[in-house]
Amino acid sequence: MHTDKQATGKLLSIWQSVRALPHAHFLPFTLGAALIALILFACYAFTWRNAYNFRAALDVCAQPFCDFATFYYPMGETIFQTKVPIEGFVYSPFIAILLAAFPPLGLDASLLQWGILQATFIILYLFAFRRLVPASLPVQLLFVALAFSSFPILHNFKWGQVGIFMTVSILGALILLERDRSFVAAVFLAFAAGFKFFPLIFILPFIFRRDIRFVLYVVIASGVFLIAVPCLLLGIDGTLNFYSALLDSYRHFDWVITNYNSQHFPHVLTRLTDAAGFNVGAQLPLLYWTSFAIAAVNLGFVFLVQNVRLPNASLWSVHLIFLSIPFFLKTSWPVDLVYLPFGQALLAWKILEADATFSWKHPIPARKTAAFLLLVSIVISNIFFFNLLGDRIMYGSAGFIFWADLLLLLVTYMELLPVALQKVRAKSNRLAVQEG
Repeated sequence: MHTDKQATGKLLSIWQSVRALPHAHFLPFTLGAALIALILFACYAFTWRNAYNFRAALDVCAQPFCDFATFYYPMGETIFQTKVPIEGFVYSPFIAILLAAFPPLGLDASLLQWGILQATFIILYLFAFRRLVPASLPVQLLFVALAFSSFPILHNFKWGQVGIFMTVSILGALILLERDRSFVAAVFLAFAAGFKFFPLIFILPFIFRRDIRFVLYVVIASGVFLIAVPCLLLGIDGTLNFYSALLDSYRHFDWVITNYNSQHFPHVLTRLTDAAGFNVGAQLPLLYWTSFAIAAVNLGFVFLVQNVRLPNASLWSVHLIFLSIPFFLKTSWPVDLVYLPFGQALLAWKILEADATFSWKHPIPARKTAAFLLLVSIVISNIFFFNLLGDRIMYGSAGFIFWADLLLLLVTYMELLPVALQKVRAKSNRLAVQEG
């Protein structure tokens, strides 16, 4: 017993030392991040020459922040007059109300402000990793390189999309929970849900761990953002009409099945089999249920992670839910997967540095396999691989972002499942001894 306590104390001491590392390298991190950004942006300037070519290379519509100019700005102009979403606007009335702040500035000034917001949230994304992952400086800088060269993040920036806002808000909620600021954390999570609703699924780990206070705060904050504020400013009828129109637009989303940007598992598989000469369209309902079943298994793993209290249980739970997005979200655009570089760097930290906080260690072949799969995920989701292919339709249709996500999911199971099962066995043994 005494030896066990010493070992536990040693592990805790190591854990606390590692936790302190990110905060000890602020200046080197900042300078290193700036240097990485400078090098990568120089490469982009050499590759694309100008911003127009960058936008044209990544996807259709070469105008600045195309989704903002086409959907968000006009929605902000009309929300208080029509009280219904314009065609193509698929977000909550709360977000439509917030967007009303832009039209008084004019379109050009609004595009500039939107670009500043995009850049600000990317910077916050970098510092969220520093705050949440107790990695050494090299791994922190690896994350910076991955983030600035990530296809989903550059795709999000090209379109002026909201994926980075949602992702940073969810990670921000985790940071605030670490500081025991549950209510503000709930506001952040509810704000993320105000865009595309599905971030509410991130409440599940806290339901599993029976954090009733936080769950209640999320319910209250979501009610305020999604119901109370729209009802107050648009009226009850206006809010109901807005949501009714949204539901109607969601029923006509079949076009995403063949859209090369959709990284939803059934859609990727359908496109690939069609290209190979096999028509599996009739099996699409089965593919959907299979995809949802995979997501359900991942949520079961989240329950296990919470139940055995793995180190960083909340972070790993959120990580698993992020990686489940292509299995339950029927659009799953690359902009919904801007979490990928975070997950890649998180697993790099786990493989390279985190053994001191986990009681199970890989045999060498398993470690090499996990590292190889992680490397493939990094490569195929990187902008340099995209440029090497030189065909955005082929890149999207083949589902490279989905496969990068799936590889991360496999590595996560390889890294965490043995640890979780070991803790389950240890818990069962303790109960058996107590009962004996």
